[in-house]
Amino acid sequence: MAFLVPSGPFGVGSVTRELIDRGRPSHLLSDTAGRRLFLKLWYPAERGTGDDDERIWQDLRTDARTPALVRALLGCLRARTATRVNGRFVARAPTSSVVAYNHGLVSFAAENTSLMQELASHGYTVVAIQHTEQLAEFKALSRAEPAEKKKADAELAQRLKDASSADRPTLAVEYFQASTNTNRVVVERAADTSFVLGRIADVVAKIPSLRSNAIDTSSAHLVGFSVGGAVATETAKRDARALSVVNLDGGMYGTLDTKAPSQPYLMLYSSANDGGNDKLLPQHAKRVAPPDTTHLNYHDLAGLVPLLRLVRVTGRTNPRAFLEERNRLVREFLSQSA
Repeated sequence: MAFLVPSGPFGVGSVTRELIDRGRPSHLLSDTAGRRLFLKLWYPAERGTGDDDERIWQDLRTDARTPALVRALLGCLRARTATRVNGRFVARAPTSSVVAYNHGLVSFAAENTSLMQELASHGYTVVAIQHTEQLAEFKALSRAEPAEKKKADAELAQRLKDASSADRPTLAVEYFQASTNTNRVVVERAADTSFVLGRIADVVAKIPSLRSNAIDTSSAHLVGFSVGGAVATETAKRDARALSVVNLDGGMYGTLDTKAPSQPYLMLYSSANDGGNDKLLPQHAKRVAPPDTTHLNYHDLAGLVPLLRLVRVTGRTNPRAFLEERNRLVREFLSQSA
């Protein structure tokens, strides 16, 4: 299936980097020093420069840590993106703003490539952050959690899933408060995001033909999907460099204090989760809940595998058209929040 084509005037280039926070352990329950972060960058590029168009999720295909079954499934996805590795940064364009992206609980930097490309084609430089030890961290936290706690959390999650729209916001607060492991993960990934923002000038320096002062590295818009939406929110609470927050159907995990982000805030709910964050969102937040959507509709996978709609994993909405709408909503919000 053909991948979404970005609508902006620029081509899209990409590079990857790795950072190591040597002052922290590799993951929450590890005794090994050094928290490793894989970064993928998308940026406005001169059309036709760089390598051939990337295959979708190319970094995941070549990562030795990717399970063999996942690599086999990726082999069935033959779509190519509009991104060219090492494309030359555009010679003439307004100063590019940074967008820092955080993915879901156990996922990968390029999960929403169509959104990254859309933003880059309109002049943004997107930095997607992936904690390389996330799976080991998740497994360690799960092993350490008592069986009674897991059972209670599962029951609470089911109650939240079955709740009416009127009861959902109150029950969601109880659910977030009980989600001890996820809260810890979100706080650590917020620290990851601030760590990256503090080194962003060095991170973007690898972009080919980058001219001086072409990217404003003093601040960043924060975007996240699922748990990544909570990470964006948590980062904005503590980091003055945050310009705005876009939460793509994520919960409000984290410190759960009374402080809400003061920056412009876009909450994009799925209809399945509509209203779940309402008691914890800032009062000024813009809320949108497109009809006939589930959580997975906010992931590029929904548009790449239309059969997911037939087995009711995604909602009844047209998945490709919805992703185009999602990309437009995010892009327009960021342009208004500059």
